[in-house]
Amino acid sequence: MKKNIFNKYLLVAGIASIAFFSGCRKETAADKVGGQAADNGKTLIGFPGGMVNPTFFEPFTDVKTVDVFTLKKDAKSQTELNKAQTFVLTSLPDALTKYNAKNGSSYELLPQSFYTLGNANTTQATNGDLTFKFASGTFAQDFIIKLDGSKLDLSKTYGLAYKLTGTDGLGVHDASKDTLYAFFSVKNKWDGIYEVNGTMVDKVNNTLGHINEYLTSVSKGPMQFELRTISATKCEVYDNYVVGGNDMPIRSGTGYSYYGNFALIIEFDPATNKVAAVTNYYGQPASNTRSAALDPSGINAYDPSTKTIDIIYNMLQPSSVPTPPYIRTTWTETWKYIGSR
Repeated sequence: MKKNIFNKYLLVAGIASIAFFSGCRKETAADKVGGQAADNGKTLIGFPGGMVNPTFFEPFTDVKTVDVFTLKKDAKSQTELNKAQTFVLTSLPDALTKYNAKNGSSYELLPQSFYTLGNANTTQATNGDLTFKFASGTFAQDFIIKLDGSKLDLSKTYGLAYKLTGTDGLGVHDASKDTLYAFFSVKNKWDGIYEVNGTMVDKVNNTLGHINEYLTSVSKGPMQFELRTISATKCEVYDNYVVGGNDMPIRSGTGYSYYGNFALIIEFDPATNKVAAVTNYYGQPASNTRSAALDPSGINAYDPSTKTIDIIYNMLQPSSVPTPPYIRTTWTETWKYIGSR
């Protein structure tokens, strides 16, 4: 089973977004600075930064100013740009519930008591609705909050959701007609992007191998994992490099594939930086009997001086290996931190 490699769909989405907010309206360089588009259609309003706006933080206990998203008026003429206008975004808390159900996430509504507004031209109603006031000549306003880090729970991820409902007679960019999401997560100290090197042995199927063997054959690699914070001591191991998702990519023959219903959650001991455990993201065990386990022969620790994780871990699958300890596949790897996500 395969999916599109290297997330090409993200590139397509990015091109489409750029087209909506620049190319389609054929702005000149001067127009882009002033927010005035050529007089070739209606004045439009929308979100040039896209409809999903994630913000990640290192742990903090003071108040941080956060630029959450931008609302932009794409005026067709100087006359339109000079109009003072008011726009309303309706808060949609239920949209977070639907988003979680669709994407397997667990975002909670960010309480208003956790932040204050940082832009005098933006107001917020008690129900969460936002009102943006654009003075004459204004083409963009940022939604800025001052977030109190002492109120955030590291084990939780937060979100806000809005829909542009009050347009003051303007049209809405097609790319901005759906729900706008803003997500907020505090990262633990192991969170980040890691370059992966190592080996893999599948005792059941010797035509399968480490994903780097495939990546090398196509001049791409090594593998990269994202460690994504899910609590103060745990990260999900996410593939945003080959398949795209919570999966374990592998070489299959001369191509690539992945183990179904198998991906890692890694837990650290904060006092020692040792890897305390690995479990299967899809259940321990998953419906196909696959589970994850550390191999005690490994170093299984994070070195803060080099930002490197040395780890040996196993995929157990009693349905394929019926005798204890049920180990089907073993990875011996080094994960080297290369940057924040």
